[in-house]
Amino acid sequence: MRRRFCRSISALAGVLGALAFNCAAGAQDEVAAVFKAHELRFVYRSLVNPLDCGKLGNHVAGILRAVGARDDIKVQVTNCDLFLSPDEDPDWDSWDRASPLDRFGPGRERMQMSNVRVELMFPVEATAAVLAEIDKDKSRRELISRVTGNPLAALNDPIIFPTQRKEVTLSRSTIRLMPGDCELLEQMLPTVFRKLNVKVVSRQLSCDPHQRSNFAPKVVVETLWPVGLPGPGEQKKEKEEEKK
Repeated sequence: MRRRFCRSISALAGVLGALAFNCAAGAQDEVAAVFKAHELRFVYRSLVNPLDCGKLGNHVAGILRAVGARDDIKVQVTNCDLFLSPDEDPDWDSWDRASPLDRFGPGRERMQMSNVRVELMFPVEATAAVLAEIDKDKSRRELISRVTGNPLAALNDPIIFPTQRKEVTLSRSTIRLMPGDCELLEQMLPTVFRKLNVKVVSRQLSCDPHQRSNFAPKVVVETLWPVGLPGPGEQKKEKEEEKK
């Protein structure tokens, strides 16, 4: 393990040296990065835009890939059934005396509260502390690989690559966000995005907890992005410009 860690540090020193040369040649603030494993959880709450588990999971994965998550992201969603809630200020004496049908009459609201669990690899700055943490986790990955018979579980050794702090736009035109994604994004920004150190630069959210939004959300974030890789929507824009 000590030898592996020393090799990682040597690789980091080599990449940092190359980045220093590139910066001297005019590159802008390149950062050596590695993919690090994260496990995140949050609860999706909605009164107006219920989503089945599969669709909700796909939306979460698509948003996280757009801000830099590796393609092998895993999203598990449970409790997608709706339940009926009482009025915000009910008469609890009447509520206790009422029959079940009366309790959940036309005036009651349907709510979705789904548990979302995400496992992903996300770029972080390749500091010595981060490399040491990843190397320390290797024995656990090798054990999982032997127990499950999955050789890929042991292959997440740190690969250092150059990145930049890049502004990425999440919108209808870049990743096909729909008005119904407003609540989901609003809830992911202070939870998932914050834990991944994805900084919100600007936001256009018209979410109403009691009425479906008519406008697709638009959020601009700053995240670590591989140098030379097109951001969401940029490849499509380049092709359109080539056709002109």
